Amino acid sequence: MLVIGDVKCLHCGFVRGRWVGPKGAALTASGLKDEAGQAVAAPDEPVRCVRCDGPVFLDDASLVTSSYRLRRIRRLREQIAALDAERDRAA
Repeated sequence: MLVIGDVKCLHCGFVRGRWVGPKGAALTASGLKDEAGQAVAAPDEPVRCVRCDGPVFLDDASLVTSSYRLRRIRRLREQIAALDAERDRAA
């Protein structure tokens, strides 16, 4: 079962991005995505805060019932962003 949540710094409260991975897994950069859905760092690198190099935790974690649902959500977000960009170009 997959878990998704915000990666947040314990020291400064900075939200580094979203993390998706198996329940109970360590927070590594392989599951960390920025707001555009792109990988942030090397896959096995431990996740630290980019502002203060402090420790991070998974905030607002919730279960994702299937990876299919997660892929569908990502696709829909990409389609919405493309439509918004096209509308901005037309205006």
